[in-house]
Parts: sequence; structure tokens; C-alpha cells
Amino acid sequence: MMALKFIIIIISIQCLVSYVSGIKSKVLLISMDGFRWDYIQKASTPNFDEFAAMGTKADYINNTFVTKTFPCHYSIATGLYEESHGIVANQMFDPSYPIPNNTFNMKTKDTEWWDGGEPIWVTARKNGLKSAVYFWPGSETKIRGYRPNIWFPYDESVSFEHRINTVVSWLSDDQYDIDLALLYFHEPDATGHKFGPDSNEVKNKVVDMDNVLGYLMRKMTSAKLWQTTNVIVTSDHGMTEIDYATRHIDLSNYIDIDQSMTYKTYGPFSNILTVDGLEDEVFNNLSKAHEHMKIYRKADIPDHWHYKNNRRILPLLAVADEGWTIVKGPEDYNLTVKGAHGYDNRLQSMKPIFYARGPNIRSNTTAFPFNSVDIYPLICELLGITPAPNNGTLDNTNTFIIDNSTGSASYTWSCSTLLTICFIIVFLHF
Repeated sequence: MMALKFIIIIISIQCLVSYVSGIKSKVLLISMDGFRWDYIQKASTPNFDEFAAMGTKADYINNTFVTKTFPCHYSIATGLYEESHGIVANQMFDPSYPIPNNTFNMKTKDTEWWDGGEPIWVTARKNGLKSAVYFWPGSETKIRGYRPNIWFPYDESVSFEHRINTVVSWLSDDQYDIDLALLYFHEPDATGHKFGPDSNEVKNKVVDMDNVLGYLMRKMTSAKLWQTTNVIVTSDHGMTEIDYATRHIDLSNYIDIDQSMTYKTYGPFSNILTVDGLEDEVFNNLSKAHEHMKIYRKADIPDHWHYKNNRRILPLLAVADEGWTIVKGPEDYNLTVKGAHGYDNRLQSMKPIFYARGPNIRSNTTAFPFNSVDIYPLICELLGITPAPNNGTLDNTNTFIIDNSTGSASYTWSCSTLLTICFIIVFLHF
């Protein structure tokens, strides 16, 4: 009986400290915006191939809905679904905020918009580590009382080489002593929008980004960082072909937009707030408007999107089929954009890449596709820090993590697993 009690006590202690990792490495998280999972198959990518051979890749990962830049990047950084962290679109409306502070765009820095989640650079600081960010949605804002130790206002004109040189110095130079760095590139997203994902221009840009990765790898080698730093290369979303002229859904054909809506967005989806008393009328008109658009009341948004339980998700949500675009009127028909994202995250065209390499990453390994929200707990594990509450899990990534303190894969048991073991012990005893 005493032995049984001792075992239960040990398991309880293990449960309390199960988040603690034996790993204490540095981490560099890189996003190549709009890098669709199958772009690798469209061009020669020797540096990605070498990176994968020295580490782990997944054929793709499952990102969050809506598949837009700010929401998806913040889900990677926080490990939260969009309904949980509150960045539910690149442009959004919060009915609880007073005018004119109730609308959000990609230049909004006000803390109250971003405080719904705890990004990894804040978690690192709370755990006594130093973080630095070279561009990432949210990194210019004070969140839960913290900023990164180093950060910059977004400036697309900064060369990719300069960004890499700076980040490598953060990780290798004792004067910075950075434990966690994040690095963002706006390609191949920009090229995909302009020319479309199946264009020769995108193929050429994939080659360019492979060269960018090669430059990073050489700089890491020169700085002797591969022994101390785990590098993750991923993206926020993919891209699909669109044609405004032939595949548009013009809301003005079905409703009087100005008279019936107080807030709306356009593109692959539309969050809609109607004038008081007109919600049913707008819903009924749009529900039978177009065969390539589905309209949902907020309560009926599919659970698999995890896009319902937030006040910034408005009472009506219209979602276009892949390749179709919701527009406000004929003035949009002549837009020349050839690629878009924001569609259903279950579509293969919306799925991004994932690569990882470093002292705590298995080499020459292909992981099963997992969720982008799993990246946050993965980074916490590699840093050896306590994660904030999140929607991710280590169960999906721990098969390619190596704890070099033991020389074996690091498997983190959950409290539920440990308590199940405890129940079995008790059952067998009695």
C-alpha cells in the first residue's frame, strides 16, 4: 500500500511539472508568406532539399480559417485558433469599441486588439528569455505588458539579406544574447497575388526563396549556430488562381449594400454586420444569391473552422468557393490580381510548408501533417519554457523532437495520460 501511494505521489508530481523540457536551445522561426506546400514541386530547390535531409519536413500543415496573413501568423505565434486570439481578419470590426476605434486594419497597433493571445515572443520574456522579431504581425504592439527585446516597424524595402544578417547576429553575438528570433519575408506571397500561383513568375520566386534559405544556412554555418539553434521555416497560407472578370460574386446585385450594411469586407469571404432589423432580409437574399457562395449565421458557422466564438466575427459570414471572389460592385471587375487566399483551410491550395532543422530535430524525417497551432507548443518545448494556454499539442510534433540530454526523442506525457496510468495501477492493486 505504501508503495502504491509512493507511485501515485510521483505521478502527481510528474503531472505538475510535465511541461518542463530538458531542452534549452535557441529557436529561429521563419515565415515565407504565401509559400504554398506544393511550390517545392514546381522548381529546383536544392537548399530546401538539403535543409530537409538535415532535419524534418511535413508535406504540408493545416492552417487556421480564415486563411489570411494576420490571423494565420498570429495563430502560429500564439498557438490559438482565430476565434480564441481575436485577430479574425486583416480588416475587422469590434462592436464593443467606440467609434472611431472600432475598426482594425493591418496598420493597427492598439494593444486591445492584440491582447486576446500571448505570442511566443511574450511567453519567452515571461520565462526569463530574450526575444527579437524582424517583422511579424503583432510584434510592434505591447501585448500583456511586454514587447520583444528587439523589434522594428514593418518596412518591406529592407533586403532579405540584411534581415538574415541581423537575425544571425542576434543569435550569435553575446551583446544581444537572443534566445528566440522571428523573421518574416513577404515572398512568395506578393508574386503569387500579382501573377497567380501557377505562373512562371512564382516558379522563379520559389527559386529566389530557395536561394534566400541557402544564404541563411551558410550564415548559420559561419556563425556556428547549428549546434545551438533550432530553425523552423513555415508559412501562413497558400494561394489559388482567381479572375475578377469571370469569377466574381457581386453583392450589389442582390442587396442594397449602403442601405443594409454597416460593416462588410470583400474577397474570398465577407464578415457582415447589417443595419438593425435587416439581418433576416440580408441573410435570405444572400442565401440564394449565387451557387458559388455560402452564407452562414454566426451560430451555424461550421465547428471545424473554429471561427465562431468571438465578438469580432459578425452575425453573418459569406464564404466563396475556391477561386471565386466576393466584390462590392462592377468597379472591381477589372482588377488584375491573379492570386488570392482566405478560402476554406481544408483546401489543399491553402496549405503551407513546414521545415525544421537543428540540434533537437530528427534528420531526414518526414512528419505527418499537423496543425499550425502546434508550432507554438513545439517552440516552447525547444526553448524549455512554460507555454501559455493554447489550442496546440505536442502530440503531433514530439516524434521528431530529440532531447540531447538523453539522446532520445522527447515525449511529453499529458496529465490525462498520467492519471490514466494512476487509475490502472489502483485498479490492478485492488
